[in-house]
Amino acid sequence: MRKVLIISNDLEMGGIQKSLIDFLHFLSKKEFRLDVLLWEKEGVLKSQIPTSVNIIERKYPKTWNEIKKEKNVLSKIQYFFNYLKFNFYSKILKKPWLYFAKISETYDFAISYSQNGFPRFFAIDKVKSKKKYLWFHHGSYDFKGKEYDLDKKYFAKFNQLITVSDANKTMLLKHFPDLEDKISVVPNIINVEKIISDAKELVLDFPKIEGVYNFVTVSRFSKEKGINLAVDIATELRNQGLKFKWYFIGEGKTFLEIKKLVAERDLKDVCILLGTKENPYPYMKLADFYIQTSFVESQSITIYEALALKKLIFTTDLPALNDALENGNLGVLCKAEKMDFVNKITHLLNNDLLKNNLLETVEKHEVKNEIAFNKLNELFEI
Repeated sequence: MRKVLIISNDLEMGGIQKSLIDFLHFLSKKEFRLDVLLWEKEGVLKSQIPTSVNIIERKYPKTWNEIKKEKNVLSKIQYFFNYLKFNFYSKILKKPWLYFAKISETYDFAISYSQNGFPRFFAIDKVKSKKKYLWFHHGSYDFKGKEYDLDKKYFAKFNQLITVSDANKTMLLKHFPDLEDKISVVPNIINVEKIISDAKELVLDFPKIEGVYNFVTVSRFSKEKGINLAVDIATELRNQGLKFKWYFIGEGKTFLEIKKLVAERDLKDVCILLGTKENPYPYMKLADFYIQTSFVESQSITIYEALALKKLIFTTDLPALNDALENGNLGVLCKAEKMDFVNKITHLLNNDLLKNNLLETVEKHEVKNEIAFNKLNELFEI
């Protein structure tokens, strides 16, 4: 039986992590032994990993504050030694991933399933494998100088770099034109049957009120996801007198900042921050509109999930999202500006013919995985 190692950061709620779950379910049906290496093995999505998958963990060393609180002298000495060792690799060698123990086994395929953190470096320096692939999920590349040079060096060592959309590939090629022969496209798998099934779950924190529209956004809270823009849109819609509730599902670095902004603008009754939900699909199903205000996307999984649930979609006009919505035939594309979203939302709400025509087109559309399945079969020589 051939062996596959997939390396990622954690199992918290996010696009990469959700993609990883569907990727693992696909591979678990093939004749592979699957190992997943994580730096944080706990997380809201852990329960969704196939039972046949073996989880390996590489733990971060204790922080200085944790070491000071340790009562056991021998443990304290060991933690301090690990702390010094990690800082040597991190601050002196500038390669913190070298601190972590290498994998002793040899694999047929080793995959860095994230372009963030240690996985891409660990896959090259700490893993023996016949073939190595890097999955690149982000819609932009922002590193410069030494960080860019390091990525260029390590990217070239992979057999292939896998992007998740044509727009994603085009973006990456602008930064790494010498790697054109290594970069290919494999779309994310969208588990339509599971999405539709999970959407049937009863939820009690999403009341349907007559005369009040319901909007939903499922997203990580970070600058590039544009949640601040969504709050600006909500502010204007409220000021125009529209009756609506906008439910936000997710957490992240800017969650507290957004929560404070919502309070300052007296939007608590309009913008409902639900936090992370392991199953966001009932909320998406109940929504009148699914809205995505991202500034950057590679291939937004939530857009395809909303299409699977036959939702009317408003999203930022980004190359990958334009592709997903077939140039606006399957949803409304907006400039990353408050008033463009506002005007297009109110226009559709006031135009039943336009709304019904769009909904009819979405109802007929099928979200398919054949391209992803075929390319994965080719990649893994199945």
